[in-house]
Amino acid sequence: MRKFFFNIIIYLFYSTYALSETKFELRAKYVLTNMHNDYINCYVFYKIGAESIRKSNDQNEIIKGVEASSDISLKFAFETGELLGIKIVTMKEQVKSEMKSQINEIDNDYSNVSILLKKYSSLCKKLIENKKQRIDYWEKKAVTQFK
Repeated sequence: MRKFFFNIIIYLFYSTYALSETKFELRAKYVLTNMHNDYINCYVFYKIGAESIRKSNDQNEIIKGVEASSDISLKFAFETGELLGIKIVTMKEQVKSEMKSQINEIDNDYSNVSILLKKYSSLCKKLIENKKQRIDYWEKKAVTQFK
C-alpha cells in the first residue's frame, strides 16, 4: 500500500513538470480520487453506525471497534486527499456533505441504519481489511476509463 502511494506521489510531482497528464497519471489520479471518496463514505458510515449502536444499547466494545474503523477511514481519507492536493477545509466539507447524504438516506432516524448497512458494510469492511483489493478494483476501472 505504501509503495503504491509512494509511486503516486512521484508521478504527481512529475506531472507538475509535464505539459499534459499521461494515461498513467490520469489513472493514478482516478484511483486516488475514488479511494479518497470511499474512505469518506466509510468514515461517515462508521460514525453513523457508532451513534446508532450508542442510541440502541450500551455495548461499549462494539462502539469502540466501529469508532476505530471510522478513525482509520478518516486517516486514509485525509492522506489520499493530501496526495491529491485537496485542502483540509475542502475535505471537511466533503465529510459534512457525505454526512448529510447518509443521514438523509436513513431519514434522520437511526433505527433505519439497516439501509446503510446493506449499502456500505461489506465495502467498508473490505476497504479497512484489504485496501489492495479496492485499489485493484479502481485500477481496472481506470484502465477502461483512460485507454
